[in-house]
Amino acid sequence: MSDVVAAVATVHAPFITGLPQLAPDDQRTAVYDGFARLRERLTAARPDVLVVLSSEHITNILSTNVPPFVVGIGSTHACIPEFNLPDAKIPGAPDFARAFVHFAYENDFDVAHSSELVLDHGVGLPLHLLRPENDVPVVPVLQNTIWSPMHTARRAYDFGVLLRAFIEQDPAGRRVALVAAGGISHWVGNARHGDLNVEFDEWFIGHLRAGDLEALRTMSQEQIDEGGDGANEIRSWISVAAAMSDCRVESIVEESFIPGWNVGGYQVAWDVAGPREAKARPTSQVRPAGGEFDGGH
Repeated sequence: MSDVVAAVATVHAPFITGLPQLAPDDQRTAVYDGFARLRERLTAARPDVLVVLSSEHITNILSTNVPPFVVGIGSTHACIPEFNLPDAKIPGAPDFARAFVHFAYENDFDVAHSSELVLDHGVGLPLHLLRPENDVPVVPVLQNTIWSPMHTARRAYDFGVLLRAFIEQDPAGRRVALVAAGGISHWVGNARHGDLNVEFDEWFIGHLRAGDLEALRTMSQEQIDEGGDGANEIRSWISVAAAMSDCRVESIVEESFIPGWNVGGYQVAWDVAGPREAKARPTSQVRPAGGEFDGGH
């Protein structure tokens, strides 16, 4: 069966590559060093597939049609050359992606899918800094974090549990790495543009480190709003945290406020080689592919 061999999470602030000189030297170095450490973990894990869970910024999910989740099932994905990112064609993993979408439907999880995604910095930036060789097939998973109303933190959590369940029943024997990108607190394109909420960031990272996923799973939209409109991107972190709920979280970088980049510099990794605890259960039951319910609460 397939297995998760690495899992990491990082902010994806566009100025990390677009205007790196705006950040103080020590903080810029800390974040770049963090990306290097995460990159080393991914390289050592030798993944066959990268599943990148992130937000996007009105390039695919438009106000005319707003799915909460979009899975990229194409053989390649276009990447917008913005913020000094390369004009790249990202290799896809259509067999894995299509099988996952089928598994989701069998488990009453109605995700959207696209074979023609155009990836902005939400996916392109972490990929460029974590896997610049562009040699591992990628399955992008985009979550709506722009248009209200949005899916709940609980639904993002259940998506992560579903993803892990799919991987563990996948007979292809793939080595899968998970990447969450976005957040944490920030305001964009409004009167509070450039602000962030350090207390919100510390609360979120603290519960993540402590393994208190219930606090994250049950976050209301009002709680998320305390971190600004950009905090909606924590849904991807919650998804990967749920997928890796049996693994300890290691903090890689914690820079509470980076002037110029207008974001906190946070990066974590899950210790997939360490001792395991009980895995998270979904809010609803999960069926094996083509099978019966495997039990419930």
